Amino acid sequence: MSDDSIFKRAFKREMGKNTGKVLSNFLFGDSWSTPYRASKIKGENDRLKIDREQRRKDNAQVYQVDAAVLKNIDKVASIRLSHNKEELLDQMAELTIQLSANKYHDVSEGDNQEAKVRNKFNDALMEKYKQALTILKTIAPTEPMLAYYKKAYKKAKRSKLWNKYKILYLILIMMFVCVLLIASAS
Repeated sequence: MSDDSIFKRAFKREMGKNTGKVLSNFLFGDSWSTPYRASKIKGENDRLKIDREQRRKDNAQVYQVDAAVLKNIDKVASIRLSHNKEELLDQMAELTIQLSANKYHDVSEGDNQEAKVRNKFNDALMEKYKQALTILKTIAPTEPMLAYYKKAYKKAKRSKLWNKYKILYLILIMMFVCVLLIASAS
């Protein structure tokens, strides 16, 4: 046998093998052909590593925010509310500023862990404000500022509901408008 015929047979054998792999990939997917499957798995592994690293970074950021929020919650919890009317009114003024400055974050968009963590501080602030309001009602039920502080508390509660579930409310409003339009058309 000549070298030429050996080369031709090897070439035909290799072409047949590669053609078979292409056909099996086409017909059966990636479960039969080794070279294609190996490159696809490598790409998936790289993507999984990147996703895992991004989740780790996101979790680290949420843990940092959580630590800062817990520190601030401790500060709010440690506020001793006075039973002296004038001192309590000063504390209520400071809490009112905090209440209006710290807005709730929207938690209706997917799995927003950071927003949930940040809202913990606002919840603690609302609870402390409610306690101060209760004390003020008890020690000075005729205080003219009581109505203002009650109004500020109600506004904060409305703001809490709106900011936390804004997207859900907008969807409900859009559905209501569509129902009205359909009802008026028929």
